[in-house]
Amino acid sequence: MFRIDRRVSVTLSYLFCAAAFLGIVALGILLAFDNSLSALHSDSVLLHVQSRYRFWTFLLEYVILALVLFADICLVLLLNNVRTGSIFTDRSVQYLRLISWASVLAGAAAIPLCIFLRLLSMLCLTFIGFFLGAVLRVVKNVIEEGTAIKEENDGTI
Repeated sequence: MFRIDRRVSVTLSYLFCAAAFLGIVALGILLAFDNSLSALHSDSVLLHVQSRYRFWTFLLEYVILALVLFADICLVLLLNNVRTGSIFTDRSVQYLRLISWASVLAGAAAIPLCIFLRLLSMLCLTFIGFFLGAVLRVVKNVIEEGTAIKEENDGTI
């Protein structure tokens, strides 16, 4: 099975965190320019969404990107714990809990885009967010049990 070195994995997470941050900045720039372009063109070049929904679309996309950024920061902190050998700790369990809830909330934030704006491509994001959140909840429960067993074993010495 293909394995990635721990240092490469942490580096990839740092790069993903930077990409998410740049996405938030780029979305802000698009929002500012989209309002000025809408005045020039009857149909916006950047978005083919009715103008009354444009603000809400950008707001929900900001929420999704902010949740992704938050989850990725927690992922980097979790990987730093793994790198230092602090795997079965309460802090690692907390990071997994935060990442799983951020995934579920990002999926939930995509629901209005699917329903009201008929952006069916966001339906994939919704399912991915919910599935990833469920998987991470299971992993969190496994790590939490491992942490309890580790603390019990450490207490018997």
